[in-house]
Amino acid sequence: MSTTTIHDVVGIRQIVPMRRQVLIALGEWFRAHRTSLLIAVPLLVLVGAVHAKGMANFPDWVDDPGTYLSQAWSFQYERALSPYSYFYDHTPAGWMQIGAWSMLTDGFGRHATAIGFGNECMLIAKVISAGLLYVLARRLSISRAGAAAVVLLFGLCPLELVYGRWTFLDNIVTPWMLLAFVLAYSPRRSISAAIGSTGAFAMAALTKETALILLPAFVWAFAQNLDRRNRAQLVTVAAFCGLLLMVLYPLYALYKGELFTAPDRNTLLGTARWQLLQRQGTGSLLDPHSSTAARFSDWLQYDRVLLLGGAAAVPFAFFVKRLRPIALALTIGWLMLLRGGYLPYMHVLSLLPWSPLLIVGVLERVAGNGRLSGRRRPLAGWRAGPAGRLVRGLVGGVAAVALVATVAGWTPSLQRMTSVSTEPPLRSAERWVADNVPRNKVLVVHDAIWVDLVQKYGYRPRPIIVYKLDTDPAVKASLHRIDYLVLPNWYFRTPDGASKYPTAVEARKHAVPVARFGSGDGGVTIYRVSSLWRPR
Repeated sequence: MSTTTIHDVVGIRQIVPMRRQVLIALGEWFRAHRTSLLIAVPLLVLVGAVHAKGMANFPDWVDDPGTYLSQAWSFQYERALSPYSYFYDHTPAGWMQIGAWSMLTDGFGRHATAIGFGNECMLIAKVISAGLLYVLARRLSISRAGAAAVVLLFGLCPLELVYGRWTFLDNIVTPWMLLAFVLAYSPRRSISAAIGSTGAFAMAALTKETALILLPAFVWAFAQNLDRRNRAQLVTVAAFCGLLLMVLYPLYALYKGELFTAPDRNTLLGTARWQLLQRQGTGSLLDPHSSTAARFSDWLQYDRVLLLGGAAAVPFAFFVKRLRPIALALTIGWLMLLRGGYLPYMHVLSLLPWSPLLIVGVLERVAGNGRLSGRRRPLAGWRAGPAGRLVRGLVGGVAAVALVATVAGWTPSLQRMTSVSTEPPLRSAERWVADNVPRNKVLVVHDAIWVDLVQKYGYRPRPIIVYKLDTDPAVKASLHRIDYLVLPNWYFRTPDGASKYPTAVEARKHAVPVARFGSGDGGVTIYRVSSLWRPR
């Protein structure tokens, strides 16, 4: 027998036992978790099916998803962080993940629209988040029935369905943040779990920097589950690994020479200063005339149960040991509504995962679940007698009825959201442009259709995303004409005599409408601009 053959035989003999050990370990894991799997898997299928049905037509297309998808497209096809100059307004890992998934699956090529691919990514994030919520609920010592209720409250809430379908970075943050808490509460308390926990939190922050506001809650959860025997080593190694991952972002800016504030240049610290100190605020929730109050009112139109129920559970949750870090996470989210700074309208996504955990956790504690308070001893006194059993039964029965009533109350909204048959006006406008406008025309367009016009329809020169007209010096320097405007009607509103898009408003004064889709502010009008007009 040759030497090579002997080595091959030895290698096979080593591989076969390893495979056997892996299969044995998997079998043991499935046996240990078979009950939870039998509960969780059908729930995740239900949540995924409700989320997926009708997501192509509801809700309407908005601008932020188009921005992130154009940046993901640029990451995949141009190896750049943006098709324009990168602004450092958000950390880039979110759209890098979208771009990486497209690279693996030909995402932009498989779907008729870029928004359709974004919908797929949000569906994946939603199902993963729901599964991690179940695991986190169990690690918080919530019962299996309670964990199932958490998944249903999160997965079927109409408010979550609307914002969860939009391609927002916050939806990608959610599974990373939940994974960080799941690993922080790992029952093994191992160094590998701790490193994974800080790494997941770092990924959440690199996906969207606003995740950093939850650092105090995460540190509390991390510290709550430490083992004294390896505490110093575990904290040192895990913190170093998490910081090492997060520092990649400022190191990138330093490498590009864009870390420190400089004139006529996008920089990390300059953008951070603008966001924290110079960006126009939306006001406080306590001011009924503020934009924040208006956004909060919009959220409540979709659902009140999860938002207000979670807020009501916060003060009670601080009396329950295992729930305190979760209560702090939700408290921080609510305080952002009161501070008076700028509040993005997708901020609600940072409130929704924690709310069902607190609602269910508090109800279970009232019903006698002592493990939530860290007590391992069996119930004693009246709690162990008939009176205690009666109280626990009543609380459990009321909670079950409330859950059924809540989901039943959501059903009309869910039916409407999953049965919309009319395509969004921007999609209709995109089709019209592709059929009627020559590929060499200069288009100013909404973010949501930019990738399709470049990738699928091959417009050259590439269309210009509307907000870049007045903010990107390179665009302003190269702009010699505009042939068509393809924008929702609200872009031309000037309630205060000024517009965020002055060049587009001026171009419309020299244009005629050639097609309309939808109505009201959300409707889209396509304008053909006079060839005699030139941008200033």
